[in-house]
Amino acid sequence: MSASKKSLWHQTYRYVMLLSLLLTATFVQAHESSTAYLNLSTNEERAVSAEYEISLRDLALLIEIDPNKDSQVNWAEVKSQTALIEQLITSKIRLEGDAQQCQITEFSPLAINTRGGFNYLYTSFELKCEQPVDSLDYQILTGIDANHRLILTQASDDTPLQVLTVGQHSIGSEANNGWMSTVANFLKSGIHHLLIGWDHLLFLFVLLIPAVYMRKEKTLLAVPKPKAALLEVFWIATSFTLAHSITLTLAALQIISIPARFIESVIALSIAFAALNNLVPMLRVRAIYLAFVFGLIHGFGFANVLVDLPLATSERVLALLSFNIGIELGQLVFIIAVFPIALLLRHTQFYKWIIFYIGSLISILIALWWFFERAIQ
Repeated sequence: MSASKKSLWHQTYRYVMLLSLLLTATFVQAHESSTAYLNLSTNEERAVSAEYEISLRDLALLIEIDPNKDSQVNWAEVKSQTALIEQLITSKIRLEGDAQQCQITEFSPLAINTRGGFNYLYTSFELKCEQPVDSLDYQILTGIDANHRLILTQASDDTPLQVLTVGQHSIGSEANNGWMSTVANFLKSGIHHLLIGWDHLLFLFVLLIPAVYMRKEKTLLAVPKPKAALLEVFWIATSFTLAHSITLTLAALQIISIPARFIESVIALSIAFAALNNLVPMLRVRAIYLAFVFGLIHGFGFANVLVDLPLATSERVLALLSFNIGIELGQLVFIIAVFPIALLLRHTQFYKWIIFYIGSLISILIALWWFFERAIQ
C-alpha cells in the first residue's frame, strides 16, 4: 500500500471513529425535553407551600422505581419509594430567604399526574422560612441531564413565570421585571431548546449536507459556486422556520393538541426518511419542500415547551414570540457553524463518503433508535 493511500485510510478511519463517538454520545442523550414544575405560595407568616412535579422517566434516573425492570412503572412501585423521594426533594430543592435555608416541615401524600402524554410524580410540601424567599438552589438531575429545566411559578400577580436550569437562582419579585423578564426567559429558552435538541439539529444536518451538491442523472456533483448552495440553505432555513412557526403557534395557543409521545416518535421518523432520501432519492423534490412538510411536525415538538405553562393569553403570545425568535437564533448559530465547513469540503472525497454517505447512514440509525425509544419502550 502506497504512503498516500495509507494516509488516506488512516484519516478515514479516524473520522469514522469520531462519528461513532458522536453516535454513542447522541444515543445517551437522546430523549425528549426534560421539564419539571414548581409552584410556590407564601402566607403572611412566611410559611411556604410548594407543589412539585417531575416526570417518572426523569425520576427513574435518580431512584429505582422499576425494580422488576419491565419498563412499566406502577403506583405501588412509586409509593414504595416515598422515603427516598422525600429525601431527594429535601436535599436537591433548597429555598432560602436572606441566605437562611427554609426547612421542610411536612410532605403531603404522593400522586401521579399526566402532562403531554407522560406520567409525572406530583408532591406537595410545606416549608418554614425565617425571611421572605429570594433564592432557589435547584440540583435535581445535576450531572445527569444538562438539558433539564424547571418551570417556576409563584402565587403573586407581580412575579412572572421563570424558566430555570439546574443551579442557584434569584426568585424574588425583585429578580424579575415584568414582560422584559418573560422575553428574556423565553428567548434564552428557545436558543437553548434548539441547540440541545439533538433531533432538531440532526434533521437540519441531513437537510444541509446535500445543499452543496447537485444531482446529474445518478451522480453527485459539487456546486461550482458557493452562491447556489447559499441560496439553497437560505430557502431550507426559511421553509423550516415558516412551517414550524405555524404549528408551534397553533399548539402553544392550544388550538391544536397532539400527544407529545406521538409527535416525538414522528419527528424521529422524519429524520430517518430525510436521511434515507439523501442516499436513495425517493422523492424527486428539493430539500426546501421536505423542510416545510417535516417542519410542521417539528413545530409541535417545539410547542411541548409552552403547552402546559400556566400563562394568560397575552403572556402566552409574548412567550411564544420570544421562544420562536430564540429558536431561529439557535438555528442560525448551527447553520453558521456547519455550513461553511460543507462549502470548503464539498469537492473532497472525504465530504462525499464520510460526511454525506456515512453521515446520512448514521443519521438513519440514530433516528430509528430514537423511534424505538419513544414509540415502543
